[in-house]
Amino acid sequence: MDKYKKLETITNGLNAAHKIMTLQTSAINQRSKDSTKITPALLSQMLQVIAQYSPDKNKIPLTRSLEQTNRYSKAITELKEEVLNIREKNKIYKDDVIKTLHILKPIVDPNRQTIIEKILKIQEILNS
Repeated sequence: MDKYKKLETITNGLNAAHKIMTLQTSAINQRSKDSTKITPALLSQMLQVIAQYSPDKNKIPLTRSLEQTNRYSKAITELKEEVLNIREKNKIYKDDVIKTLHILKPIVDPNRQTIIEKILKIQEILNS
């Protein structure tokens, strides 16, 4: 690694550290002064900064992993909300199953995505 590449790596590390500190400071200022707990949203932002300033060989895999993590996190949050909604009704309706399939579709493997798409298409045909 030549000296310019090393200097760029060090500079990127410092920039990332500064940006993370800024994120953390603004998050603490928005919440109560006592709470220093890192929220999932803040952690996600910090990881995005790290991926942004990572060396080129690590940037793409980190970004992909972070995107996948965000998809799973979103799906988990939506599933929790859906389960709570079903619990409140104390009954499962077909719309609940359809909504659950829509939530799961982005995170399942391609083979299962195809199955979910077919189920949703059949449901759409039955509704029309």
